[in-house]
Amino acid sequence: MVHALLADPDVSRSIAAAFEEEGVPVTIAHEAEGEALTLARRAAASAPGLVGIGADGTTIIVVLAAAPGRAYLEADIADARAVARSAARIIARRPLVDLPRPPVEAS
Repeated sequence: MVHALLADPDVSRSIAAAFEEEGVPVTIAHEAEGEALTLARRAAASAPGLVGIGADGTTIIVVLAAAPGRAYLEADIADARAVARSAARIIARRPLVDLPRPPVEAS
């Protein structure tokens, strides 16, 4: 099972749909605020599958509890469903497909 902590509740449906399509359970909780990486780290630490998702208003991040120092996957919030699908496939031990591109940093 994967835990998702979201500061942006608008992505809940996309995440839930992606996990349902892959047949992997997910729990989704909403936080009043927080950065995606911090939320993902907290989610991974409490997830039975040791994979956590965090999302704020701009970014969605997947963190593995075994390597919480950095994001395993990171993308723009518009790619939330694809990132969630990839997280579900990690748990299901299936190949990752259609990986979203990392967000572009503003210069």
